[in-house]
Amino acid sequence: MSKEKTLIIGGGQAACQTATSLRSKGYNGEIKIYCSENYLPYQRPPLSKKFLLGELEKERLFFKPEKFYNESEISIKLNSYVQGIDAKNKEIFLDDNETENYDNLVIATGTKPRTIDVEKKISDKVFYLRSIDDVIRITDKIKNSNKVAIIGGGYIGLEVAAVINNLGLHVTIVEMASRILERVTSEVISSFYSKIHAQAGVELQTNTSVEGILGNEKGIEVITSNGSIISDFVIVGIGVLPCDTIASDSGIEVNNGIIVDEFCRTSNDSIFSAGDCTMHPNIFYNKNIRLESVHNAIEQGKTVAASIIGEKSVYDQVPWFWSDQYETKLQIVGLLDNYDDIIVRGDLEKQSFAVFYMKDNRIVASDCVNRPAEHMMSRKFISEKIIVEKDRLSDESIPIREVVH
Repeated sequence: MSKEKTLIIGGGQAACQTATSLRSKGYNGEIKIYCSENYLPYQRPPLSKKFLLGELEKERLFFKPEKFYNESEISIKLNSYVQGIDAKNKEIFLDDNETENYDNLVIATGTKPRTIDVEKKISDKVFYLRSIDDVIRITDKIKNSNKVAIIGGGYIGLEVAAVINNLGLHVTIVEMASRILERVTSEVISSFYSKIHAQAGVELQTNTSVEGILGNEKGIEVITSNGSIISDFVIVGIGVLPCDTIASDSGIEVNNGIIVDEFCRTSNDSIFSAGDCTMHPNIFYNKNIRLESVHNAIEQGKTVAASIIGEKSVYDQVPWFWSDQYETKLQIVGLLDNYDDIIVRGDLEKQSFAVFYMKDNRIVASDCVNRPAEHMMSRKFISEKIIVEKDRLSDESIPIREVVH
């Protein structure tokens, strides 16, 4: 009798975690991971931080060395693009016209960058930052450049701006919204990061839309609603889209991501999904959400593994994220879509503070800058739905652990 077989499409955090958790839970079936890139599964957050800065070697990005996969009998197929899924017959189609059958299928395809249209002759000067190869190309370009334009004032754009500014280039950020980070945080955090970027010499242009990108004798011309910006190259960071086409084409239900239940099972009982590509239920916010975060990918990978071996392990996590810019670490907990008050604890000028977003005297989300203790307590307060006295929360003389009686 042949062994049970689990196939995993995708080579990121969720894929690696699913395979690793399956083995750690005693799963003795066959496991194969299909990676579209030519690298072992690797972590992406450092791409826009230490790896771009040149402080981290490529090999240190890998979650596990090749030896681990060999010893764990996890087969890694690099440069392997899965073309489609036949859910009825439980098989996948590969790019070499081969097929592979499965008992369990995991879709962990992540996201892809939103792109903008540019002429082919300048496409080698317009970059996205999503992979190791993207960073290698950007790093090569930085060596012979003085100015860069970054389109998008979200976390990726700001992290890249901080690194490239530290490398000595002049950076201009173009953001169409009225403030940076407008879609993800409050005016307090937006103003704080606008200030530290401006102090570092980064030029911020908000309320500015990009109307075209052209090549000229001076480099790249970014035509905006407020005039033109001349730069040596452009980096685009205007968000991402879930890689859910392979799921929808096979009849699996999708809606801004692959829809899964609390056990990470899709609309097909033999197909699971984990990571940035999933639209999943969140009990703390009572709605389906899609998250682009390491924590989400790890925990959903664990949940998928548990579901495959027959355990009932519900995915019920409070979302959290982080962003490194200059000397600040911003740690974010929760979703910022329903609050009625803001409490600030600490000193913005000293770059050490926490912003708590309140609803009915409970914390629903927080942004903590260089405040790890407040970050950890936020996660506890939100997950346990603890009522907090606002006066005590803002009072720095009271340790954060003693805010609640």
